[in-house]
Amino acid sequence: MYFSCFNYFFVKQLLFTFFILSSSNFFGQTSFINSGRSLSLANSSVTFNDVWAHVNNPAALIGLKKQAIGVSYQNRFGLKELQSQGLVYALPIRKVVISAGSQIYGYQQFRSMKNGIGVALALSEKVSMGMQLNHNYLRLNENYGSSSSLTAEFGLLVKFSERIHFGCSALNIGRSSISPSINERLASAIRLGMNYRLSEQLILFTEIEKNVIHPLQVKFATEYKPNAKWFFRGGISTAPLAFSFGVGGRFKDRFQLDFGTAYHQLLGWSPHVSFQFDIK
Repeated sequence: MYFSCFNYFFVKQLLFTFFILSSSNFFGQTSFINSGRSLSLANSSVTFNDVWAHVNNPAALIGLKKQAIGVSYQNRFGLKELQSQGLVYALPIRKVVISAGSQIYGYQQFRSMKNGIGVALALSEKVSMGMQLNHNYLRLNENYGSSSSLTAEFGLLVKFSERIHFGCSALNIGRSSISPSINERLASAIRLGMNYRLSEQLILFTEIEKNVIHPLQVKFATEYKPNAKWFFRGGISTAPLAFSFGVGGRFKDRFQLDFGTAYHQLLGWSPHVSFQFDIK
């Protein structure tokens, strides 16, 4: 039993070291930081129409009726060095929604930050598009210094009907590098997803994500809403295989609190909590 526990912690520390050494790759993942709702649905979130669309798909911000603020915290695999925090804001102005956000990942010896501002525009009643410009900052300890670069994102949302929505999001479309002196690029990826509303209580989500340097990832998830206040969610994703679930609550039609967690077969659990506040 002692040997088994030793192996477990050894694997976690080994993979943690790998994440830090491959910082440029890890920094470029599309799910840099997100909401508890997204994580509990295996991050099949490219069609989400909430303030966290700033992270998922800037085009999906269209439809927001009020200003909204979201804050988020995630701890990956129980390691304090792999924690993330996020803050997003959205402001609807007629057929346009302006958004901004800041996301921080890491700890004192390794820190990455992504700050962005975006705009979403309604092209018609069923089609919207969005663009976003991000400033990416990466800092290692004093021996390696820091670097920064700009990236751009593009999003599209199509509402085929009240029941079926399709979303597309492209990250780092300009293939920006970490630094002019380093031949390493921030990851580029494209996400294609769809949701199907079976009823007022049940929604199905599916999504595929292709990162330039990672295998194709496939995601399936479902959200059940028994009443106006509570949500129960679950999902599964591939490459690597991971399971997720969570619960959310909406109160006074202005506050939403979401808890989610994902399970990796080798590394364990990654709990996530987020809070959204709609401003009247």
